Amino acid sequence: MNEPYEPPQSDPSSPPSAEAPESPIEATPKRWPVTLKILAGLSTVFAVVFGAAFAFPSAAEDLTSFGADMILMNAVLTAMPLMLLWILWVLFLSGWKWRSRFLTLFMIGATPWVFLQLFEPVLGGDATIVGWRPFWMDAPEVKRESVTPPPTGVDLTTESETDFPRFLGSNQNGVVSKSGPFSEENFENARELWKQPVGHGWSGFVARNGFAVTMEQREQFECVTCYEIETGKLQWVYEHEERHYDYLGKTGPRSTPLIANGLVYAMGANGNLVCLNGSDGSVAWQKDLNELLKIKLADNVDGDGVAVRKEAQSRLVWGRSGSPLIVNDTLFIPGGGSIGGAIHTLLAFDPTTGDLKWKGGKEMISYASPVVATVAGRQQILLTAESKAMGFDPTDGTVLWTFDRPGHTGQDANASQISVVGDDTVMTSKGYNDGGGELIRLEAKGDSIVPSSVWRNERAIKTKLTSPVLYQGHAYSFSNGFLECARLSDGKRIWKARGKFGHGQILLAGSQLLAHSEFGELYLVDAAPSGFRSHGKISTVEGICWNTLCLTGNRVIVRSNLEAACYELPTE
Repeated sequence: MNEPYEPPQSDPSSPPSAEAPESPIEATPKRWPVTLKILAGLSTVFAVVFGAAFAFPSAAEDLTSFGADMILMNAVLTAMPLMLLWILWVLFLSGWKWRSRFLTLFMIGATPWVFLQLFEPVLGGDATIVGWRPFWMDAPEVKRESVTPPPTGVDLTTESETDFPRFLGSNQNGVVSKSGPFSEENFENARELWKQPVGHGWSGFVARNGFAVTMEQREQFECVTCYEIETGKLQWVYEHEERHYDYLGKTGPRSTPLIANGLVYAMGANGNLVCLNGSDGSVAWQKDLNELLKIKLADNVDGDGVAVRKEAQSRLVWGRSGSPLIVNDTLFIPGGGSIGGAIHTLLAFDPTTGDLKWKGGKEMISYASPVVATVAGRQQILLTAESKAMGFDPTDGTVLWTFDRPGHTGQDANASQISVVGDDTVMTSKGYNDGGGELIRLEAKGDSIVPSSVWRNERAIKTKLTSPVLYQGHAYSFSNGFLECARLSDGKRIWKARGKFGHGQILLAGSQLLAHSEFGELYLVDAAPSGFRSHGKISTVEGICWNTLCLTGNRVIVRSNLEAACYELPTE
């Protein structure tokens, strides 16, 4: 009988037999979900494209003709749906615990909120952030000051060929023929005569007989102030209880005064037109344009809770910027009006009494200033309105011609004045996406003037807060934030300086440009189409420098929204 087989029993005292090692199990690497890969890819493309655009703005402008404002707008419009997709992914596709999802979203929202409670953005001319200022380090506002005029008064009647009595100089074209040439080798050794805080605002200086006048905000008062050029000492102050504010343009007056016949004419941001005695700043006459044009002012508060006012039911949201102009015996100032009400483009006053002479045109105004010129055989007042370039008969306000110039007073606004190119040609210029330079021919046909376009270039002469200067067949300007030279015969850009200029201001003295950047650096540059050639720069004032320059002899007065300074420029 066969016995069942029993496997041998192992001896517990014997060592265990060696067994073959188990095959290692390869760990499967974690993979990103497809949705996360797509979002990460889109975010990377966004960061690379817009990061490169902001890091190399000149190259971006060459490729697209976009300035920093349009790049920022496109970045924001792209970032918003991208951020929404990330929020949806965290909420519904991440697979995280709900507490982690909500905590992540809370941190995404809370971090920028806390940052903005501590820091205030400093906005440049492209509405882009050029810096951050801690709220506890805000520059204090200049206080009201009681000033006794000199016993003999301030003499603004004595004239000289080096005077700078109105916006952009004696001829109101940014060309100063009686100054310079300035030393190329020693420009950076310019002597600072004085530097001091001034009230907020974007007004430039005008000068006559050793004195300079500007506008500034001091507490709740819009002021016209007169300084001695050599010392910076305040001579007299005119005060008007008014305070304009808007988020982008901030606080204060925008217009530059006018000195004529010993009088000072000034236009406030909210419509206070005043004529002052130049000797002591006392009022000769005063007009309220809001009453004249039936515009209501709305009470509001600014970012600091201070009471302010601005035009209500009006498209003129950034404050009145047009500077006064006197031709013969008439004072001209841009008009305006309320939405749904009567619009008057240009107003004419008696400069001695302030009596209204006439109202001309029915187009809403922009932020440009009127200029006088004889073109097509007729003396005209030239003005860029909200969406048209226009010419007026200075005797009665008859509109001689109009030419479409895209723009809206609330956005993509016209702010540059019309430039006179030749006996029958003028040029308009504008920033923003629909801007650029355009040469217009004005042809006299009987009693009419017929405008026609000679050329238009949307990629050049894109001036936003400034106007070009013309010299030997070329236009020099801050275009899209770059210093540029363009040819007047066809509008072609000849060169562009790839520096940090922003939307500053420019003057031409002889064959030299004084270019003051938005960030407070004054350059001496050759006005030559052969290429950009700078002879140095000097750091001037703190703040944002949208204010126009004032050049009288070899003294240049610069301004920002915070400070003013005067420099003695070395001459050859």
